[in-house]
Amino acid sequence: MKKIGPHSRPDSLRKLDGRSKEARLLKSVRSALVEHLGGDPSITQFVLIDRAAWLILHMGLMDNHMLQGGAPAERDSRQYLAWANTLTRTMRSLGLDKSPTVTRGLDALLAERRAQA
Repeated sequence: MKKIGPHSRPDSLRKLDGRSKEARLLKSVRSALVEHLGGDPSITQFVLIDRAAWLILHMGLMDNHMLQGGAPAERDSRQYLAWANTLTRTMRSLGLDKSPTVTRGLDALLAERRAQA
């Protein structure tokens, strides 16, 4: 599979099968946002979660490109700012400025943490 970058074609991004770091990032962001929303998002929330995960992936790829010395072109800078603004609006639509709803007791949370350690 070709290396995935910030300007990869949608076809190459569709082929993510879970083994690449990009696919793991998408899965991690999705599961964290689902958990933050209480574990049972509506279909519209899930669409927004998916959109946020893809935006985070693209912005991360662009960050890596710039950190490796790739000077951002003017088009890249505009695209990055557009993604950042879209991500902010997406997160606001999800209501992520609020604290998550606690659905489990403290005992269950501590037992889960002990099991993970």
